[in-house]
Amino acid sequence: MRVGSAPITWGICEIPGWGPQKPWPEVLDEMAAAGFAGTELGPAGYLPMDPAVLREELARRQLAMIAAFVPVNFRQREAHAASFKAVDEVARLLAALGAKDILLSDEGDEMRKAIAGRTSETAVRGMTADEWKAFVEGLHQAADRCRDLGLTVSFHPHGGTYIEHPAEVQRLLESTDPDRIRLCLDTGHTAFGGGDPLETVRRWGSRIGLVHLKDIDMDRLRAGIAQGKGYTPLAKEGVFVELGTGSLDLRAILDELKAAGYDGWLVVEQDRVVQPGEDTLAVAVRNRRYLRETFGL
Repeated sequence: MRVGSAPITWGICEIPGWGPQKPWPEVLDEMAAAGFAGTELGPAGYLPMDPAVLREELARRQLAMIAAFVPVNFRQREAHAASFKAVDEVARLLAALGAKDILLSDEGDEMRKAIAGRTSETAVRGMTADEWKAFVEGLHQAADRCRDLGLTVSFHPHGGTYIEHPAEVQRLLESTDPDRIRLCLDTGHTAFGGGDPLETVRRWGSRIGLVHLKDIDMDRLRAGIAQGKGYTPLAKEGVFVELGTGSLDLRAILDELKAAGYDGWLVVEQDRVVQPGEDTLAVAVRNRRYLRETFGL
């Protein structure tokens, strides 16, 4: 398994008003200095979108382009065209850079963000039958478009979206073609949504196309939910923590991934807001060192 990272660990997020954003050259410099072998794209437009420019910047730092996370709205058929356009733009860039994977996720809405992490509510306030049909059709069409460019789609369940609750993840995987739709296992978001990352690997290990390795403080999550906080404040206020400092049994998860035959990228992520002057390199170094010293990765 190769170890990469993503701009979100430096506070670079697609959610408007998320927080201060460091210049991209500094983020790539720190990622390389910390010892990561590759990066994800981050929000479209953060890194250079000119493939020649970005290819040179990555090569100079010996970083591979791994994948990109693209939120889509396939619940509503009238939104399909805009979602396909967003996917196509990113997919063309990824293909030009030699990447093999693209990650799609539901974009959610304000209602689902408000009830995020509350399984008693997310279990019953989901998509209608017609919305599920539209979603699966849109996802398959997007996968076909990406496959024409040499990219495999992995779907990323995510807090604050319509594919968050374990039952929603199961329904999505059972409703889609395994040859076209893989699973992006995000260990932190799986736990956030009420799932068990270890059990997810045991059940769906052969379906996993990419892994976002993330830790989460479940006590902090429960406290935030009790205070009435929705997805964005929960994430911004630190429920996702440095590797090895949270609630997940990362050793068991990694062992199960190996047993399942997974040999792809481990993308280290920590969804967080970075404050001005914060030593982001030190955080990246600690996360990378943890994997190296604890697991030999």
